[in-house]
Amino acid sequence: MAGIAARGVGLVVLLVLTWKVVAQGLSLHGSDMLAFIHGIDLVFHEAGHVIFGFFGEFVAIAGGSLTQVIIPVIATVAFFRTRQWASAAVTLFWTGQSLTDVAVYAADGRARALPLLAEGLIHDWHYILSRLGLLQSAESIGRMIFGLGVLTMFAALLLLGLDTLRCWNAPARSVEPV
Repeated sequence: MAGIAARGVGLVVLLVLTWKVVAQGLSLHGSDMLAFIHGIDLVFHEAGHVIFGFFGEFVAIAGGSLTQVIIPVIATVAFFRTRQWASAAVTLFWTGQSLTDVAVYAADGRARALPLLAEGLIHDWHYILSRLGLLQSAESIGRMIFGLGVLTMFAALLLLGLDTLRCWNAPARSVEPV
């Protein structure tokens, strides 16, 4: 019974967080919880620049956003492979949220209004989109990435909802006397 309750609470939490992400949209203003999750995303983002730094400037710069999304994808795949559906739902949600976080940065590629970690740093998405000749499409690209992130979060909610239903409908295990 505890597994059902935990999944139910998790579903409510992810539902609230999804609502907050969607309500925030491509703006900077988010809740404290979203700011906390952004901080986690940022750690992986910055690590990605270092990890991909060996493959040239363009890949090193793109590697930040790439790693920020790849880490939760890897965790999701690991949980799927071991049939840990609730855990896979949480990391799938994280993947979607991370995509929406990247979307905010991508949409800002032309305006460069977001604060960077330090003065004089390169705005990743300004650089990436400039090199690809897509700078004028920054907002549209950001909206597409955001949409993909929201769809991914909805998939996570569906997965967790189905897993909760599966646990609810599972026959109760009898406890053998010792």
